[in-house]
Amino acid sequence: MDIRTILVPVDFSEHAEKALTWALALAEQWRARLILFHVVSVPTPAPIVLGIHFNLTDFEAALLEDAKAKAKEFVARSGSKTAQLEAKVISGQPFPEICRVAEQEKADLIVMGSHGRTGLSHVLLGSVAERVVRHASCPVLVVGKKAQE
Repeated sequence: MDIRTILVPVDFSEHAEKALTWALALAEQWRARLILFHVVSVPTPAPIVLGIHFNLTDFEAALLEDAKAKAKEFVARSGSKTAQLEAKVISGQPFPEICRVAEQEKADLIVMGSHGRTGLSHVLLGSVAERVVRHASCPVLVVGKKAQE
């Protein structure tokens, strides 16, 4: 097995931070390139909001800039001196974008955290990790909330 590129989708939560820790260890072991990836989900504003000086384009740009700053901070906090680490931030829907970028970047592995929702919250919110596992073109390592650092 030759792992050259690892994609790490993050939502800036503690679960994503744990997944990044795992991905960094793997990247250092395999001397792989690591791509920290965040998808900004732009909400569809209610029609009432649109009528009151609301510019969706500016709002999306602000969300993207904020996410880029958080990604930069996430990379800086990783503390890795040996792994080749880059950050990528786009807008869209997380599940399809993760799968698309994994293919585009020719990722050999996706490492992502899971919130571990069950029951009604899982039914209502779904699981991005679960859909990525089912549809990704490469193996996916899901780091659960109980996984050791």
